[in-house]
Amino acid sequence: MHMSSSTPHLLVVTTNYAESGGGVEMHLQSLLPRLVRRGVAVTVVYLGARRESYVEDSGVRVIPLRRRFDFRNIIALPDPRQWSALVRQLQGGRGGDLPVTHLATHTRFFPLSYLGIRLANRLGVPSIHTEHGGGFVVTTSPLVRFGSMAFDKTVGRAVLRKATVVASVSKVSREFVSELSGVTSLPFTNGIDVSAWLPALDETPSTDAPRLVFIGRIVAEKGWRVFLDAAASCQRNGWLGETWLIGAGMDLAAAHEYARRLGLTGLVAPGHIPSDEVRDALRGAVYVNPSMASEGFQLTIVEALTAGAGVATYDVGVAPEMALVPGAQIVVVDRGDSAALIAATARLLAQPRPIPTWEQYGAWDWDSVADSYIRIMKGVSRAGAGSESPA
Repeated sequence: MHMSSSTPHLLVVTTNYAESGGGVEMHLQSLLPRLVRRGVAVTVVYLGARRESYVEDSGVRVIPLRRRFDFRNIIALPDPRQWSALVRQLQGGRGGDLPVTHLATHTRFFPLSYLGIRLANRLGVPSIHTEHGGGFVVTTSPLVRFGSMAFDKTVGRAVLRKATVVASVSKVSREFVSELSGVTSLPFTNGIDVSAWLPALDETPSTDAPRLVFIGRIVAEKGWRVFLDAAASCQRNGWLGETWLIGAGMDLAAAHEYARRLGLTGLVAPGHIPSDEVRDALRGAVYVNPSMASEGFQLTIVEALTAGAGVATYDVGVAPEMALVPGAQIVVVDRGDSAALIAATARLLAQPRPIPTWEQYGAWDWDSVADSYIRIMKGVSRAGAGSESPA
């Protein structure tokens, strides 16, 4: 790619990127190569195990910094000396072949997001913060819950207020940003490779009983008990399909024991499986989403609908937006209303599946998401860089 002094250069400052597989990491690994293909130079600074900078095949330049003060391999701080050296390098105009023109951060509760926003102000460039969360962290640990909420109300709030612009991945996320910080954020979204998830035009629908599918960490806040309750209820009423519990987590053994106590048969628990196997499991199925976590988007809802599944879900993440898609087979019930969710699951099992199309779900394709991000980059002006809203 030919680069000139007018080429935009996006510096992404993020805690996790190359060695882990969380939602933000997957978002960046899908989005950033597409930005490069659209003429943007991209550099990622993250906290990782590698010692040397490198350039990915996509053209994304990656600068790893050593992790310090790590908490559960999720939240960490950069090595102070390395961070200071990087700041000096960037301020001296030695951050690469091109000067940084935009700086991006992701998710407000990472300390590196706060450092990134401060760096953008020091460099005099606009900052784009993408908020992936939909609420305060939900966990069974009172200590973690209290600590994360306190952090959100101080550092997280400052990140949202000091960024030049905040882009939120769903309506739920935009409402949370407004509640926490008073900031009105731009609508944005997460993405999938839509063509890879859509059923083939000549694909023959299965004549077997549709399966029920759960996808996510097997932990209390993801609602696996309600999912198994739904499967057992449907089985007692004559449904003969399989129950798929896809994912891993600390409650997996407890889930097997709970299924046994319910008398549930046909339980399939493959753990983490590749996305193409998840897609195949969703074909013609009913995806049940009883999550009580602070879902900002929840990509599995889009994946399930695009793969040809019906969806029964609590009112979390992107569910409200997907319910507005013409022809989408999705039932959204109030969060925590397990009886309504179980009833919705039974109704969907009795209905034929519509055939999903590109016209329905193309807005969530990664190329559409990349085009949207380019528009956000063009919309922020250098005049707004360096000005800080009150924390």
